[in-house]
Amino acid sequence: MSEVIITDEAIESIILNATLSVDGVFDTWRGIEEYIPYVNKDKKRPHGVDFVIQNDILSANVFIVAKYGYDLRKIGAEVQKNIKLRIETMTPFKVGKINVIIEDIKYEH
Repeated sequence: MSEVIITDEAIESIILNATLSVDGVFDTWRGIEEYIPYVNKDKKRPHGVDFVIQNDILSANVFIVAKYGYDLRKIGAEVQKNIKLRIETMTPFKVGKINVIIEDIKYEH
């Protein structure tokens, strides 16, 4: 029988797209390597997403930059809801915890 393999990169892409589509999210936080590229030699959180899958349950930490003037609680809740919806719709995994960490706030002109 054939099998379907979903790579970590594909799951990360789903999480990123779900996050960036939320109104009030400016970007994901890539850490200090945004400013000093050679700092992140082990490439942890290259796109502001950490996730783990255990027993077909996905849990994630998503690090974001929010837009100034938006309700941060609403942004966080919407990111969680959007990730859960897309992961459970597009993959065979269920979603456990989705932690949204707001690392920075940017003002748009």
